Amino acid sequence: MTTLSPADALGPAFRRAREVMLAPKRLGFFLKIALVAALTQPSFYSVTISYPMQGVQAGAGAAMRHASSSIAPASNFSSGIGAVAGGITFAVLAAFLLIGLLFSILILYVLCRLRFALFDLVVYKHGKVREAWAKYGKQTLRYFGVVLLASLAFLVVAAVTAAPFFVRIIKTANVLGLQGQNANPWPLLAQMLPLLGVIFLLALAWAVVDAVVQDFVLPSMAIEDASIEGAFGRFFTLLRTDTGSVLVYLLLRFVVALGISWVLMMVVLVALLMLGLGGVAVGAGLFHVMWQGGAGMQIVFVMIVAAMAIVLLALYFVASISVYGTVAVFKQSYAAYFFGSRYTELGNRLEPPDEDMVTVVVEPPLPPLPPLQEPPPIW
Repeated sequence: MTTLSPADALGPAFRRAREVMLAPKRLGFFLKIALVAALTQPSFYSVTISYPMQGVQAGAGAAMRHASSSIAPASNFSSGIGAVAGGITFAVLAAFLLIGLLFSILILYVLCRLRFALFDLVVYKHGKVREAWAKYGKQTLRYFGVVLLASLAFLVVAAVTAAPFFVRIIKTANVLGLQGQNANPWPLLAQMLPLLGVIFLLALAWAVVDAVVQDFVLPSMAIEDASIEGAFGRFFTLLRTDTGSVLVYLLLRFVVALGISWVLMMVVLVALLMLGLGGVAVGAGLFHVMWQGGAGMQIVFVMIVAAMAIVLLALYFVASISVYGTVAVFKQSYAAYFFGSRYTELGNRLEPPDEDMVTVVVEPPLPPLPPLQEPPPIW
């Protein structure tokens, strides 16, 4: 494979992504590949896990506030009960924190294992998820260790850099709290802006590190079972010899992937908005027809509305899988072609050399020289 510039690798990457996801032209196959690819993206977990959890937390908080407001004024006995309840609450929160930490580590391992599976699906185009999952158990452990250590280091750096800003914000908030409702909020906003800048820089740094580990370290582990030192050594050698191309590649990777995700999400949101408005119109019509029909009709109406909400939620989930999966397959294809044009083992697997095109040119033999005892023919 010839060496491709970051711009030249875009065309083959789009073609590869289309071949990987749409080769059989079946919706089930597309959703299977899209789900595997989407699960390799940390942002997809935020959409499917964090947002519902935030909703549950908000609901639980509202319920606790309602319960606390309905409790009678505290007495000595109730204050003792409150202390016991506070201890139980702390123990429950600690248990949930531990469970959440273990669950996060498990999710991180699954993410790493699926990244190897996605690499296999993109490079070899066989569409067999179970086979791709089973091939890289040993390599996943090393890669998981790298990602876990990088995550812990990132958390330490984030805590060290962001902690001073949090301290200043808390002090400013306390001062403003003493000033009452007429306090000027601008000092607090002025303290928050640098924190937002630090958070943005940290997120950008983590995105670059994660892209480097997935795009340049993982392929050597998957193809040659390379060690951590060997995989990173190959990347740093490439970075020294072709720094400009690597930096332009990382920039295009983020820009193009972000553009694809925005376009697809806009299409999805418009479609879901139209379906939601249609559902609201149908629900309003059914409400006027069925709500006055007695308890039985009211139950049927509630069941219909619940079914419509479930269908809309399922469509949103399928659409999220499709968008995040498509973007992930493109990014893996783009990485494979850019790095594969500089890494022979990967390039030969993307585009195996055609043996029929290899020809050996044989020059015709020269005419024999005349004997030494005879004069040349020109004489």
